[in-house]
Amino acid sequence: MPSHYASAASAAQSRRLTRSALKSAAIDMLCSAFTMAIMRTSLALLAFATLLPGCGQTPQPADLILSGGRVYTLDESKPWAEAVAIRDGRIAAVGTDEEVLGRFQGQVFELGGRMVLPGFHDAHVHPMYGGIQLVQCDLSSSDSVAALTAQVAACDGSLPEGDWLVGGGWELSLFPEANPSKALLDAVNAERPIFLRGSDGHSSWANSKALALAGIEAETPNPPHGIIERDANGIPSGTLRESAQGLVEAIVPPLTAEDRLEATRQAVALANQFGITSMIDAGTSTDEWAAWQSLEAAGELTVKVVLSIPVSSPLTWTPDESLIRAEDRGSGQRLRRDAAKLFVDGVLEGETAALLEPYLGEGGGTGMLILPADELAARVVALDAQGVQAHFHAIGDRAVRVALDAVEQAIEQNGRSDNRHHISHLQLIDPADYPRFAALGVTANFQALWAYPDGYITDINLPALGPERVEGMYPIGSLERAGARIAAGTSLNPLVAIETALTPQDPSGEVEGALNANEAVSLDTMLRAYTANGAWLMHQEEDTGAIKPGMAADLVVLEKDLFNIAAEEVGEVTVTMTLFEGQIVHQRPSH
Repeated sequence: MPSHYASAASAAQSRRLTRSALKSAAIDMLCSAFTMAIMRTSLALLAFATLLPGCGQTPQPADLILSGGRVYTLDESKPWAEAVAIRDGRIAAVGTDEEVLGRFQGQVFELGGRMVLPGFHDAHVHPMYGGIQLVQCDLSSSDSVAALTAQVAACDGSLPEGDWLVGGGWELSLFPEANPSKALLDAVNAERPIFLRGSDGHSSWANSKALALAGIEAETPNPPHGIIERDANGIPSGTLRESAQGLVEAIVPPLTAEDRLEATRQAVALANQFGITSMIDAGTSTDEWAAWQSLEAAGELTVKVVLSIPVSSPLTWTPDESLIRAEDRGSGQRLRRDAAKLFVDGVLEGETAALLEPYLGEGGGTGMLILPADELAARVVALDAQGVQAHFHAIGDRAVRVALDAVEQAIEQNGRSDNRHHISHLQLIDPADYPRFAALGVTANFQALWAYPDGYITDINLPALGPERVEGMYPIGSLERAGARIAAGTSLNPLVAIETALTPQDPSGEVEGALNANEAVSLDTMLRAYTANGAWLMHQEEDTGAIKPGMAADLVVLEKDLFNIAAEEVGEVTVTMTLFEGQIVHQRPSH
């Protein structure tokens, strides 16, 4: 056959084969579509069946099922539920009782209408400080000078002769100008050195023996960034502010490693008791880091912790600063050290908080910046470039502005990052700086527990600042309205702090009146501050901070639904149960 005929025949054959193949393919497609339709119908029926308890499926095992509750998930796609199934430390399912109990079987905890929330995140706390206070002379419950001195006397009586009496937790507002006298402690025991840290962490109280051992006399100058309070004759009165505390602290017998471990153990147990499953330790030293490590190694670390490592000036790494590990961020480890703590100023009570306008009265100064503004900015730029989160202490309005300026310089030099810098305390903020939080991506980390007109405000702050500035304190509502992300921290009791932010009144009811009622915020705002926003701030929002399948079973069960009670009752609600990674780490005894 000539080649062109062969080619033509081949082409014809090829066309026939192509038509045949197309026909076959079309038939295959029809068959496939028919088959898929049947499969989709079957899957739809199967999916429908899984919604019916006991219909067409074997229940899956669960370690624990919380049922019959008011579950506020903080998950935008499903904000409310009734039940949660937990397996292998994670949330396996969230939904109605019918859905969850139909799909899972295991130990069931009947909630009886109790509220379930994601575990609380305390975004600024000093757990080691509080734990040490618990194992030393704890003065936190003394509400009068008489009660305070009686407790000191009781602690004195329990100690052998020659030992130091060390403790803390006394309230500055119990004394005129927050300045207790050494004479009160001398009357307890003039022969034993006594050193007591104030509840604010920025003031301490010493007797004459302790001052003498530290070499603090009339001629002793104030150390840099510190104040030795004095009487009318220039004699040290017994109160030490800021770095002046270190003059005595340097000679106080050091804590042992076991002391620190026990302090950490007690702090974590107390945190779990109040529903806390994550926290930011707002200032961790080398010794404290070792205690945290020991607790983790012992299998007793039942919170997720981000350690903020204090950094100092000038721009050289100190031994403590070498603890910082930017790579810890988002690692999923329970213990992470990916943040730096920067003290910008002091506190209003000692007139060491940095202000834009002077304090009233004889002194008339503007407080202190711990670091000059340019040095602070240089440090923040360097930390930001290394991927380290900056955690600022700033109480006065000038300190807040300087902190914001430092972040702004970091953005200008390094570009925007995901470091999630935040400023804690924020007692005074100039209104011009409200919108800068959102613009710079800086989280406002409030300690709302203090936002009511107690003795600190009325007896100490008001005379020093005047009514206009006091009426602008703790502007939580203003910052929220300006678009800032709100996080929250406290002294390990979120519910009391939440109530204070809602009212803002004394949660105990002993102090009348409200502090700046226009700064009150909603319950949802504060719950987010203590859960989802706290998780985001700690770079763990993919793992915790909401209640949805796949996330860690870090949960708190409350005896009442907070949305169905008065705001003034929130602080009285008790924590029924706390779960950390699916394990019950606190359970209130049943009565």
